[in-house]
Amino acid sequence: MNPRLLALLIGAACAAPQKPPTPAELDVHHRALVVDAHCDVTQDIVYQGYDFAQRHAAGDHHEDLPRDRDGGLDAQIFSIWVDPGQFPKEKYFAEAEHQLLALIAELPKAQGLALARSGLEVRANEKTGVMSALFGVEGGHMLQPGSPDEQLAHLRRFAALGARYLTLTWSNSNDVGGSSGDEGRVVGLTDFGRKVIAEMERLGIVVDLSHVADPLFWDAIRAVRRPVIASHSSSRQLANVPRNLTDAQLEAIGKNGGAVCVNFFIGFLDAEAFDQLKAMEKELDPQKKLPALELQRLVRARYLAKGKKVPLSAVADHIQHIAQVAGIDHVCLGSDFDGIPLAPLGLDDATRLPDLTAELLRRGMSEAEVRKVLGENLVRVLEENAPAP
Repeated sequence: MNPRLLALLIGAACAAPQKPPTPAELDVHHRALVVDAHCDVTQDIVYQGYDFAQRHAAGDHHEDLPRDRDGGLDAQIFSIWVDPGQFPKEKYFAEAEHQLLALIAELPKAQGLALARSGLEVRANEKTGVMSALFGVEGGHMLQPGSPDEQLAHLRRFAALGARYLTLTWSNSNDVGGSSGDEGRVVGLTDFGRKVIAEMERLGIVVDLSHVADPLFWDAIRAVRRPVIASHSSSRQLANVPRNLTDAQLEAIGKNGGAVCVNFFIGFLDAEAFDQLKAMEKELDPQKKLPALELQRLVRARYLAKGKKVPLSAVADHIQHIAQVAGIDHVCLGSDFDGIPLAPLGLDDATRLPDLTAELLRRGMSEAEVRKVLGENLVRVLEENAPAP
């Protein structure tokens, strides 16, 4: 059967409300190492004063520490992201550094949370019941401004502050190469981009291939020597949108030893939902002048009233497909919580992560396979990207 048709049938069958996890399913989840490769709550913590340590009402963000703990989350990689629609190029690096310094100062104040720089530290924290916070820089544009040497110095500063991955591009192309989100879709890895990758691997910063143009993906996968990640991307076979990865790309990441972290955004799980959301974006911001986060909030309100409902089962569809194509050792979680306007029904916030584990177990995945998906695969990639001696 066609894989896309199979996924659609599975999704339709699972569209009914999810039954709560059984005690046995909850036990599997809470004994596992659960790691999320990508969330965007950073900007609200830094610029809006969002108190990550305090519990917030349902519907007010996807994450805070109490809800993360309820959901069994053992480690979260916080995204460092500077909106190029809000800040001029001259401030990209300075704002990224500001976000890192703010999180380094603020997050350790929360009881039961500690900063981590390695997979080993994540495992050590988990054994003592402490949640780990790590950092990823979402977009090579934050190396700017400056000459190539200055941008490489900025990369080293990110590493010194604890950044564990760099997404080569965000939705905007940069000096490293082309993005899937703009006219750079035909641009591959630049000569400067090759220097960036070499320095990342020396520093122990994982190469992240979410958001990149297809030519950049293939150039980068040939250039790297260590396992890569796609920190928050899903399957293009199941949802044909540019931000997702083709089966050939999934296979390549599997052969590389890396991992693809499934994005929970309904627009990357379901192409019809994506098309509806893009139409709403165009209607609400025809001149493309609104800041990205403001536009997301407007679109979310519109979609909740009119859009297609996408269930938690769609996330499991993408996990299963990636596991089939790339291998069970090469799929992980990259929720994109608090960076996405809409999560699937039944996966409304971090407290519902056990429901995803239950869904995977009910589909026939073994406990060992589920543990790989929940965190073991991603932590392995972090461990295999330790800094060069």
